[in-house]
Amino acid sequence: MNRTVFSFAALAALLAACAICVVPALAAKDTKTTVSAKYKEADADDPYGMTTFEGKVGPSKCAKGRSVSIKDVGKAKTNSKGKFEIALSGPADPGKYKVKVKAKGSCLAGKATVTVK
Repeated sequence: MNRTVFSFAALAALLAACAICVVPALAAKDTKTTVSAKYKEADADDPYGMTTFEGKVGPSKCAKGRSVSIKDVGKAKTNSKGKFEIALSGPADPGKYKVKVKAKGSCLAGKATVTVK
């Protein structure tokens, strides 16, 4: 009888330990990605100035090493602070440009729109 009670107690302790490990894993949510971007035209007085699309991806736990793309413009990866820059060879045509960030791990995909006038 003591052996049965001991086995039951051991089984109950094992199940409790598993529940402690599994419940937080099930409760983990995907994190929404935020994207901010802008168009920065080169200074006309600077012959070496660059025209760029630049921005930032957040939150900080989702920022590093994210793939950022702008259709028909280019691609980049974010630095450790979530910042990115895509250099252009000349000014961008007027219009709306969609900035997309790919999903990575528990961080969801994100997007933003930049309007160039």
